Amino acid sequence: MPLPRIGALVCAFAVFCACLVRAQEHPPISAANLAQLKPDARIDFSDFPGALNIGWFEAQAAAQEFLVFDQTGRIYRVSEAGIVDSWAYLEPGSEQLFSLIDAAYIADEPQLLYVLNGAYFINEQRLPAGVEPIALASHGASLVVEAIDADGQTLFMRYALREEGGGWRLVEEFSLPVADPQRPAVRIGRVAFPFLLYSSLTDGGLKIYRYPDAFAAGLESDYHLAGGPAVFGAVNESGSHFTWSDPASARLNLLDLLTGENRVVAEIGGAYAQYHLLTAEASAILIVNLDFAPEVYAWEVETGARHDLGAYRDCERIPDKVALSGDGSALIIGCDTGLDIWRIAKREEGQ
Repeated sequence: MPLPRIGALVCAFAVFCACLVRAQEHPPISAANLAQLKPDARIDFSDFPGALNIGWFEAQAAAQEFLVFDQTGRIYRVSEAGIVDSWAYLEPGSEQLFSLIDAAYIADEPQLLYVLNGAYFINEQRLPAGVEPIALASHGASLVVEAIDADGQTLFMRYALREEGGGWRLVEEFSLPVADPQRPAVRIGRVAFPFLLYSSLTDGGLKIYRYPDAFAAGLESDYHLAGGPAVFGAVNESGSHFTWSDPASARLNLLDLLTGENRVVAEIGGAYAQYHLLTAEASAILIVNLDFAPEVYAWEVETGARHDLGAYRDCERIPDKVALSGDGSALIIGCDTGLDIWRIAKREEGQ
C-alpha cells in the first residue's frame, strides 16, 4: 500500500535534497548543450519481480523517481537504484477489475487515478459517480481530473487538499466552450494540461485553451498555421512556444505563442515523428523515433542544426511514452523493456 503520510513526507524530503544535488550535476536541456545529451541511467523491467512490459511511466519533477506498473496491477515506485516501494489495490486472489488510468506527483508524492470494479479513485479516495475520468494532471498544489460526462463532453474537475482530515475535495468544475460544428478540428494529442490545442481541419486555424482564463468562452487564443493543420506537436513548460509538424511531415515548425510568428526550423522530408518535445526555453526541439528509427534527434531552433544523438534502449515496439522531466533536465523514454533516462553529461577536462 502507499506510504503513510509521515513516511511519505520524509521520503519526499530526501528525494528533494537529492534533486537539489542532481540539478547541479545536470542542467536543463537546451540548444547550448545538445551535444552532451546522452543516456545517463536505465531501469530494466527484467530486474523486477513482476511481469512488466508496458513502458508507461510518471516521472517525479527531477526524474529521480518513477511510477510504473505490472500486468497484475501492482504499482512500483522505482529509482535508478531499484524499487522504492510497491503496492496493489487488489487483494490477492480477488476477481475485481482494476485498471490504472493516469498518475501525477504533488510535492514528490504520487497520486494515482484508477478504476476498481467500476468505481474511480485517486489513491484510496473514491470520486463522484456519473463521469468517466480519462486523465490526471497536477497544477500547483491541485489535481485536475479530465473526464467525459454523460453527454460525451469533456469536463475538468479540480481538487485541492482538505485543510483538516487529509484527502482531496472538489473545488471547481469547468468545461470547454462548445466547438463550432462548421469548423471541424482535431485535438492535438500528448499536450499536457493546462494547455489544450485544437487544430482546424479546413483553414489552418489553431485554438489554444490555457487554464484558467482561456477556459471561458471567447478567451481562447487563435492562430493561423500556414501549411497546417498541426496534428503532432508539443508545448514547452511555460507555454510560450509550440512545435509542430504538418500532416505530410514535410517541415518542423516553431510557433511563438506570444507574437503568433511561425518559424520553419527544418525540412524533415516526410519522415514521421512519433514524439515531439520542446525544451523549457524553446531553444531546441527533440524528436524520438523519427521515421521508425529507434533513435533520438534534436534541432537547434536558431540555426536549424540537426543533432543525431544515437539509439535508445532495445525495444520490441515504439516507445509507449516519452517525456521531458518537469525541471527540463532529463529525457525519459519508456517501452516494453524498461526506461531510459538521458541527461546532459559533464564535460571532460580540456573540452
